[in-house]
Amino acid sequence: MIEWINNNATIITLISTIILVIITGIYVFLTKKILDISIKQSKLSYNPVIGIDIEKMFISEMFGESRRNLSIDLKLANVGNAPAIEVLVDAEITFNYSNVNGEKTIPARFEPDVITFIRPTEEIKDNINCSPNFGNTCITHLFDDFRESHRLNIHRIETDPSVEPFNASKLKIIIYYRNSVGQFYVSIYETHLHLGKNPNSDFPKDDETSELTRILVPRAKFHVSPIDKEKMEKEMNFRNSKRHLSGW
Repeated sequence: MIEWINNNATIITLISTIILVIITGIYVFLTKKILDISIKQSKLSYNPVIGIDIEKMFISEMFGESRRNLSIDLKLANVGNAPAIEVLVDAEITFNYSNVNGEKTIPARFEPDVITFIRPTEEIKDNINCSPNFGNTCITHLFDDFRESHRLNIHRIETDPSVEPFNASKLKIIIYYRNSVGQFYVSIYETHLHLGKNPNSDFPKDDETSELTRILVPRAKFHVSPIDKEKMEKEMNFRNSKRHLSGW
């Protein structure tokens, strides 16, 4: 046996070295995984949560040449246990029946400006950075979406009222922020839009204003989750490339 070991010492040493390298690699992998989990848990322990409420949705009268504004006035509240830092408020409207140059989802007209921080329990409203807005092109197609929804619902009522109602456009509010140790979060609020009780008579003329409302069915959705910085920047850059579709 000793003679066999002596004759194969080189091979045995090589195999032992390989096994040791494998064991060391597994140990490093598991240690890194545990460390990553610990770091992630540490980041998530400082957990801001931005709640979203819509105060008012207001369509202005026409001003200038083909210029109109739809403003979404929001109230934001930090219901988490840590400050929300570098808060970015964005929005988009998705048409159900209309489109602008083939695009159904239209982002807010301007890139969001930053709200430097929102303290725990603090509420912010009546702030220009809490009011994403959309331009005349978006508003015109929004009205088209409402008209088609109204037409389909009239036909539904006349033929088969048991069919689910036809909803028009959907508004999505997207808010990005981070905590003090660099973990990013996103709060998302989604609701379908409605214009008056009778869309055929409630569309504002050029010299009139109007308010939008939220419909109750389907119910609005609210979601909060961590997000990678790279994903956040990718989403923002994509919306930035489409903002011209909103019009003026």
